[in-house]
Amino acid sequence: MAGEERRREASPRANQNTGLAICEVLAGMAPAALTALEQACEWKHLAAGCILFRHDDPPDAVYFVVSGTVRAFMPVKDGVEINYALFGPGDMVGELAAIDGRERSADVMTVSESVIAACPRPVFLNVLRADPDFSLRLLVRLARTIRQSSQRIAEISSLNDVQRVYLELLRLSVPDPSGNESWEVRPVPLHKEIAGWAATTTDMVGRALGHLMKSGLVQRRAGGLRILDRKRLEILARERDAPPV
Repeated sequence: MAGEERRREASPRANQNTGLAICEVLAGMAPAALTALEQACEWKHLAAGCILFRHDDPPDAVYFVVSGTVRAFMPVKDGVEINYALFGPGDMVGELAAIDGRERSADVMTVSESVIAACPRPVFLNVLRADPDFSLRLLVRLARTIRQSSQRIAEISSLNDVQRVYLELLRLSVPDPSGNESWEVRPVPLHKEIAGWAATTTDMVGRALGHLMKSGLVQRRAGGLRILDRKRLEILARERDAPPV
């Protein structure tokens, strides 16, 4: 597991200026109810690399991300991890297990220094029963999660490893600020990070990047990659029966 499991406890109201008002799913909650929820939470100031929970852990709490970023993933074998999602300020994680009472389905770890509010499961369920608007917002969130998961499953099942690496590069790319027609990835994530999102190995990431550079579609530049022909890369990432590298 990457990262040291370290933790620094914060005061009960770890981020007084923001609090839970930043959380999308809590938008519109009455101020008094929001304050009561904040007081019921255990507030934590966590360093990067701290595990919030592991798959198969009991569903003891729901976690609201007030600042920082956390990552949900599943360790597979030989150090390989499949990334599920990133959660940033305003997100929540752990609600599925809290709702059905079953064990966790993924590991969740802080990616950066984060402020997290851990809401005990009984408190979360009481809010769910008492606040219909909150329940509806949660249903909308779950529907969005299911749609995103369905798309990811389709990509993993229908695209080969190299195509998934190409697709991840496309997702990471932004237009070159110099104004030409190229796109860039800056900074370039570690091969392990790309592999986690592409559900493949670091060796396959290296081979895919090498193939793109050899074919002239991608160039290395200081601190990043330049995609010279984005349309061609999009075709390669989606082309039916595209051969692996």
